[in-house]
Amino acid sequence: MIHKDNQPGQGIVPGDTPLDPVQIDQGSESILFVDDEIYLADVGREMLEDYGYCVDIMTNSSQAFELFEKNQDRYDLLITDYTMPEMTGAQLAEKIHVLRPELPVIMCTGIELSPGIFKKACISKILLKPFDMEELIKGVREVLDKSMG
Repeated sequence: MIHKDNQPGQGIVPGDTPLDPVQIDQGSESILFVDDEIYLADVGREMLEDYGYCVDIMTNSSQAFELFEKNQDRYDLLITDYTMPEMTGAQLAEKIHVLRPELPVIMCTGIELSPGIFKKACISKILLKPFDMEELIKGVREVLDKSMG
């Protein structure tokens, strides 16, 4: 679960006040956010849209790949959960990198994984669940700035 302040039970709900925009730079980039839990995908989209990002969410990694394949130039960043049915987030990242090797990827996971998995999938950043809103927003800006610089 994504937490606003890292306190159990204090999850983000629609209508929560976003972080002070002065603290974190706004964005305008397009993000593909993939998580098989619809609630987390919706919350992720809402948080990122509050900071100016254009976000498409998918809850199925195979369908996310199909969407990406048809719109390869649309996205500036992929954010994906690791553990998903059909295809893991790492497998999704690998398939997408065949089409767009330069696309940055943020992997979200609640389990410890071998660093080799992330290296093979060319993961730009790992966010360990539960993470808070500030961690997500700052991580997105950091990865995007690094990829464009």
